[in-house]
Amino acid sequence: MMQFLGLLALGLGGLVLEATLLPALKLAEVKADLLTIVLTIYALFQGPSRGAVLGFGYGLLEDLYLGRYVGLNALSKMLTGYIIGLGKDRLNQDNWLVPGIMAFFAIICQGLLVLFLTLLAGFRFPLLAGLEAVILPMSFYNACLALLGYNLYQGGIKWATRKRRIGSPG
Repeated sequence: MMQFLGLLALGLGGLVLEATLLPALKLAEVKADLLTIVLTIYALFQGPSRGAVLGFGYGLLEDLYLGRYVGLNALSKMLTGYIIGLGKDRLNQDNWLVPGIMAFFAIICQGLLVLFLTLLAGFRFPLLAGLEAVILPMSFYNACLALLGYNLYQGGIKWATRKRRIGSPG
């Protein structure tokens, strides 16, 4: 229950930051995608099924916040969480570069899924231009943020472990 509430708070906090503070910190018109960064790190450590569930939840939060195309982000983030979670047992989770690299691929995967799903829905977007102008720059930017987020995550894990050891009776 505590993990669910923590992930919900992270998702809501990420949405609030993306809507308020982070637009001022755009780098070359590229925005941060905090929900995908958290999803990537979580799926990498928890596996495909939990990654898919969190991806669906975060995507649905984003869809409800944006108020249009409900289900588009839920489906794309769910598939992204599942795909990234497949790397849980195959990738070295202790390597600090892995979350950044996986965030890079997660943003690309998610962007291509959104483009594909909107194409299926009848919208026409220039695929290569979207990939070059939006998805790739966003992937690089968010990969760097994922490296920072992973270091914060590792610091939180060490803090929680130390706190449990001090608080435990034996």
